Amino acid sequence: MISRLWLLFILQVPILALPTDTENVFADDLTSEYAKGIILAAKVAEMKGMMKPEAAPCDNFYEYACGNWNRQNPALLLGKAMTDSFQLLLDGFNRRLLRILRSQSLQSELEKKMQRFFLSCANVNRDDVLYKVALENVYREFGEMPAVAGDQWNSSAFNWWRTEAHIHQKYGKNLILAVDIMHDIKNTSLNRVYLNPPDRSKFSGSRLMDILEEARISKDLQDYLGVEAKEAKNIAKNLNSFDEKLFEGVSSNTLEDSVSLYTMAELEEKYISYLNFTEYFGLIFGEENIPDQLYVTDEEFVDNILVLMKNTPSATQANYILWHLLETYFVDANEKDLSKWCVDQTKKYFGQLTENLVYKRYRSSKAEAEVFSVWEEIRGIFREHLKGDKLDWITNDTRQVAIEKLDRMALHINSYDSEDFEKLFGKVEIDRYNYVANIQHLLSAKAIGSAEKLKLPGSSLDFSQTLSFTPAYNIQENIITIPVALLQPRYFWGDEYPEALKYAILGFLLAHEMVHGFDGEGRSYDASGNLAPWWDIKSRYEFEERRKCFQAQYHAYKYAGSELPETEDQSENIADNAGVKFAYIAYEKWLRNQTEERKQRETMKELELSSRQIFFLGYAQLWCDDVHSLFQSSVAKDDNHAPSKFRVIGSLSNFQEFSWVYNCSQEAPMDPEYKCAVY
Repeated sequence: MISRLWLLFILQVPILALPTDTENVFADDLTSEYAKGIILAAKVAEMKGMMKPEAAPCDNFYEYACGNWNRQNPALLLGKAMTDSFQLLLDGFNRRLLRILRSQSLQSELEKKMQRFFLSCANVNRDDVLYKVALENVYREFGEMPAVAGDQWNSSAFNWWRTEAHIHQKYGKNLILAVDIMHDIKNTSLNRVYLNPPDRSKFSGSRLMDILEEARISKDLQDYLGVEAKEAKNIAKNLNSFDEKLFEGVSSNTLEDSVSLYTMAELEEKYISYLNFTEYFGLIFGEENIPDQLYVTDEEFVDNILVLMKNTPSATQANYILWHLLETYFVDANEKDLSKWCVDQTKKYFGQLTENLVYKRYRSSKAEAEVFSVWEEIRGIFREHLKGDKLDWITNDTRQVAIEKLDRMALHINSYDSEDFEKLFGKVEIDRYNYVANIQHLLSAKAIGSAEKLKLPGSSLDFSQTLSFTPAYNIQENIITIPVALLQPRYFWGDEYPEALKYAILGFLLAHEMVHGFDGEGRSYDASGNLAPWWDIKSRYEFEERRKCFQAQYHAYKYAGSELPETEDQSENIADNAGVKFAYIAYEKWLRNQTEERKQRETMKELELSSRQIFFLGYAQLWCDDVHSLFQSSVAKDDNHAPSKFRVIGSLSNFQEFSWVYNCSQEAPMDPEYKCAVY
């Protein structure tokens, strides 16, 4: 644990410089050579603490780089599904936000409004009578709940799709069917309605996980709604079983392959025996705003769910819809962890504002300049590849369009500096003593804004609360967004560290997202983000042949006792492999232009590795993690990324330069004879 304590000390507490300044011997100075030395020593201690040096790097580089991570950050003992390096980054962001939320110096009414929301959350007592009454009022706005009403419940007064439409209109909640508004997939200048599966899919876990989930629901039914224990257990089992049936048919296809454009008349005709979609959308948007056309994502899911709903008892339907509405308002934390949990809730409902506040308080123009500088270097490397003969399997015509798309790809920091926060939150009433009402007001305001999007130019969905620590590529805007959390100093790279770490981590992350513009899905969208496949037949064929290599390679890896799924979607693996390659080439290019004296600073005392070896170690340690055994099978089946172990082993075993840098023999597992590559 020593290395982590060192790191946290460096990140949170100013370093006292040695008393060389006689006028102020106790001046805080992170720029002194002494302070820089301590910061670098802490980073070395952190990196060494993760490593398992007795493991052979050419046999299993993940084990060598991350073999001791689970001892320092055990998921089981910390009570988490998993621990990883990104969690440390997120924790740092949350600490900064918590300081702001507890500050007495907030100036604007919007900032104070956000603070009141946080305080209303932190003051919730699960056993408080007023809190439970507020919860009852949430579902009673849409009718009685069979779990509470029992034999008194009137099934004839309930209609599942009308109830859901009313809930969506008032609070924007997607429970059975998701209704979203965003760019038209074929014309990003306008918005379109999408009918989607709700984004709440279950992990395909073990029976033990199902039992734990049922126990949680049963306890909440008893604690919050006063349901008898035996009845609560039966209802919880029914809800969990229905949830499994609801999501078992969700497709993993790309948006291009799973979306269909319908007129309202066509949709009405196809599904009239199940529900009246004209009335459904009229209830959500108002009769004057019923869309003439809309996209249906994953028709098979819609078909299956409507059949399922028709064959499901109305009491189960009502319990399911009203329960998942009610869960929005539950406080899912004990007293010890309540403040941390409420920080997450504040980010969930004030996502753009929280990012902007942290950005303004801790902004570093130098860090931003570094990000954009590395981005231009990485983009230049890919451009050189496209123009040269290394990617000769792509035809010249397709190559030219790819270069145009790359040149128009933009990089944005997710600071929300241009966001109109007054429009988002100005009219929302927030009471520091009424957490439930606060969420209702925030959801209502967002639902009104969502309906207004139908009349506005094309725009993306906002994922600020889910993309708070990792870069992301927006396929419909051809933009890579950088979260504010990534700009925090000294977590992954810093002035005191070798540049190798900056290229290995920042360079890789940028390159990885850049490649998504040219992967299996990205190659179907043009430079403006419109769905307009631009690859010719030959280039598509050659791409597919190379994709199949990754499909076979990663399927052969075993995790949690089973082979990884043999999925056609290899986009994340392709991006990992190309990303580390481009980042390394960029680092090599930088290294060649340095003096011998500067190159000497690329090594780290007590870490007896060359600068190039440090690059690969830094890349691998980005993916150190420990996954609770209950969730390992879910990670393998449900995540489109490979488990972290194979993000390291797969990409580095395909990269010949890694084997040369670590002097691997041709018989070593990390240097296979056949290597996969697309870019």
